[in-house]
Amino acid sequence: MNPRGQLVARLVPLLLLLLPEQGVEACGTSRCCFQDPPYQDADSGSPPGSASGPRDLNCYRIFGAGYECSWEYEGPAAGVSHFLRCCLGPGRCCYFAAGSATKLQFSDQDGVPVLYNVTLWVESWATNRMEKSPEVTLKLYSSVKYDPPPGDIKVSRSVGKLRMEWETPAHQDDAEVQFRHRTPGSPWKLGDCGHQDGAGFESCLCPLEIDTAQEFQLRRRRQRWRQQWLGTAGDPWSSWSSPVCVPPETSPQPEVRFSVDPLGSDGRRRVNMQGQLPQLQLPEGCRGPKSGSEVTYYLHLHMLSCPCKAQATKTLRWRKTLDLSGAAYDLAIISHNRFGPGPNQSWHIPAHMHTEPGALNISVKANGTTMSWPARAPRLMYCIEWQPQDQDGSPATCTLTMSKDWNPPGIATHHWSQASGAMWQKTCYRITILASARPEKLTSWSTILSTYHFGGNASVAGSPQHMSVKILGLNSVSVDWTPSLLSTCPGILKEYVIRHRNEDNDQVSELPVNSTETQVILGGLQAGASYSVQVRADTATMKGTWSQPQHFRMEVQVFKLSIFLASLGSFLISLLLGIFVYLSLKRAFRHLCPPLPTPCASTAIEFPGSHGKQASRGPKRNCLWAIS
Repeated sequence: MNPRGQLVARLVPLLLLLLPEQGVEACGTSRCCFQDPPYQDADSGSPPGSASGPRDLNCYRIFGAGYECSWEYEGPAAGVSHFLRCCLGPGRCCYFAAGSATKLQFSDQDGVPVLYNVTLWVESWATNRMEKSPEVTLKLYSSVKYDPPPGDIKVSRSVGKLRMEWETPAHQDDAEVQFRHRTPGSPWKLGDCGHQDGAGFESCLCPLEIDTAQEFQLRRRRQRWRQQWLGTAGDPWSSWSSPVCVPPETSPQPEVRFSVDPLGSDGRRRVNMQGQLPQLQLPEGCRGPKSGSEVTYYLHLHMLSCPCKAQATKTLRWRKTLDLSGAAYDLAIISHNRFGPGPNQSWHIPAHMHTEPGALNISVKANGTTMSWPARAPRLMYCIEWQPQDQDGSPATCTLTMSKDWNPPGIATHHWSQASGAMWQKTCYRITILASARPEKLTSWSTILSTYHFGGNASVAGSPQHMSVKILGLNSVSVDWTPSLLSTCPGILKEYVIRHRNEDNDQVSELPVNSTETQVILGGLQAGASYSVQVRADTATMKGTWSQPQHFRMEVQVFKLSIFLASLGSFLISLLLGIFVYLSLKRAFRHLCPPLPTPCASTAIEFPGSHGKQASRGPKRNCLWAIS
């Protein structure tokens, strides 16, 4: 400040002291009134032990807005009038009438010197009683109140903490910053952001709660070293900033289940979400709309079928029902807050599998393949998708077409050449046709048909390759065959037909067999006759080709009684022959080997008795046995 300005500033309070009549003029305006206040006869002071009255008076300079004094009032505020008193020196005081407000602004033209010390206090008057705040003495120009951080505070996550960043208000550098925060149902907690020395930007690291929303407010003031350098006792803090609402680090996950209704006649099915989204508890200052702490839930839809379409994914607002086609989808519930998307729950909705042949007509010629199917309306975009049955994990082949043919019967056709993706021979394909009037809208598709088709000549390829015949008796056989290639294609094989021909009289019989069977017993066959048997595999639209014939001959039937008598005669002949041989051998043995004589019965060796004495007694033989 130049010397002339300092001289003017020194003369201002003196002129105000010498010109009391100006106060009279000032009372009718917003200037400081140099008269006695209108409550001089009221009792002054507060009752002993009373906690009511004005307090915490702060007066300061505001950038671009002059000067301001603010205070707090404890106690019932009804009927209370506040007066800001200002003394320039002994006996030279004025007042501002603030009414019921606890804040008052004035300029350096309102009769209060701002370059020199002034003493200020607040007198609150109510019901013939005046209450007075403590006095403060300061130089108003040197006491500065900074602005709080602006409303566009940027919030981000950084190493498990919150980082808040904002632009420094103009001409308010070298600030120190504090924050306070609270969670639902808890009191405020104070924190320090430290000194700010960044050029143009200020920031603060704050704690981040894992599963609870928080409300933050920040305030600023000039750093203390600048206050001491300017000779001020202490600058006031700015007011608190607008609430900064922060969601929890981990968003609560909804407990949702889904179910899928059957495909309707319109080619669409309804997906139902069962369950409720979690309700996040919010602090008091964050309960308004778009506070920043809310968690929003979305449905993310990915259509897996028909990969050749332009758009495959769509994010939708949360809803409890969703109408989709019979295609395959991935469905996810995604949580989203001010930090971006959070964890999600996902489900796979498989494609609707229709195993009946349906109304699809396919003709394959040398110049390509032609398909025709029932069309529901003109000017529909169709997606034709085909995929080999054993390659469900690989992308399907598909093509988009706008049907040009619209006849009264409502038949749509599509033709493609061999070079643009012909179907392989002897291969089972799953074919799906989808339609949409708005193909850019993912939820507008509907299923026209979904069926299986066997590529190539099904009549020839479906013929069983191996067959065997086993004779079970005089008039029955068991016929076995390997499954047809058509059996691997759901809904294509209708039945097997067994044909056996009596080659002696050329009589033919056919027997239909269920498509799941590979064995049949043929009875009532003629003994001694020769037969041939064949198998074919039929579809719903055509008859198959007969397999190679298998020939066999039945045995001749013999009467059972003659067989028994023949067996009995053979047994009797064998028995008689055995007896005859036994008797003949016995007779020959007697002649060839006669028996030896008995010694005692022979007279070859006799010993006479003693001298006749014994002889007189009669003949008596003595037998001598020789033992060697």
